[in-house]
Amino acid sequence: MAARVGLLLRALPLLLWGGLDAQLAERGGQELRREAEAFLEKYGYLKDQVPQDLTSTRFSNALREFQWVSQLPISGVLDTATLRQMTRPRCGVADTDSQAAWTKRISALFAGRLARMRRKKRFAKQGSKWYKQHLSYRLVNWPQHLPEPAVRGAVRAAFQLWSNVSALEFWEAPATVPADIRLTFFQGDHNDGLGNAFDGPGGALAHAFLPSRGEAHFDRDERWSLSRRRGRNLFVVLAHEIGHTLGLAHSPAPRALMAPYYKRLGRDALLSWDDVLAVQDLYG
Repeated sequence: MAARVGLLLRALPLLLWGGLDAQLAERGGQELRREAEAFLEKYGYLKDQVPQDLTSTRFSNALREFQWVSQLPISGVLDTATLRQMTRPRCGVADTDSQAAWTKRISALFAGRLARMRRKKRFAKQGSKWYKQHLSYRLVNWPQHLPEPAVRGAVRAAFQLWSNVSALEFWEAPATVPADIRLTFFQGDHNDGLGNAFDGPGGALAHAFLPSRGEAHFDRDERWSLSRRRGRNLFVVLAHEIGHTLGLAHSPAPRALMAPYYKRLGRDALLSWDDVLAVQDLYG
């Protein structure tokens, strides 16, 4: 899967900038269609395994949902903007049901207290939250080129980001004590299934699992940095993946930390109103 989606990165510039003749462009378009199908399947827009005779309607509907989540014009057509969006670095967690979760969250803004209480109970039954407020974590390893104290500081700050706006508290567990949440850097296939194999620089930067598995995995081949301007800012990706380990799905709100695509560390607050609503829905 990672190899097929990776081909999209190599073929896209040729199609965008006219570097293919007509016959090769037609062949390239067919290949891009297949790789777009693989991308949509990987990230939850084609719910079942892609059949050989995938209908145009089903493919178009999947594109529409992807375009909605990605804040693109909703056309159902595999256009240049949609192809470019598929090549952007992002979280490896699927976007499944992000639209439905976001719609419920927005509806809760206009609901009364009783309706919100009922919604919390329904959400809790899904088993996608921790049933305690004090959680431990462990940094299993870290990028070799970054100093350990600085990485540990980024991890503490990423957890603090979520505890600042919720009833959660986090503490770093010593090596002799089991931890609720474990943060680990891996390379390539790391026994998570082929769909979760890391693909080198770009593409999927990291992925995580909902409670109570408590694991977040990061691609060791990325150019991780603690800078605002160089490489992939580790603090931002840590904070996003920690959100998943707490039970948060992806958000279609463009400024949200839990939006699926990588965002640079800027001067504005990292958490958006939608991130705060999501974590408070689960933990108060």
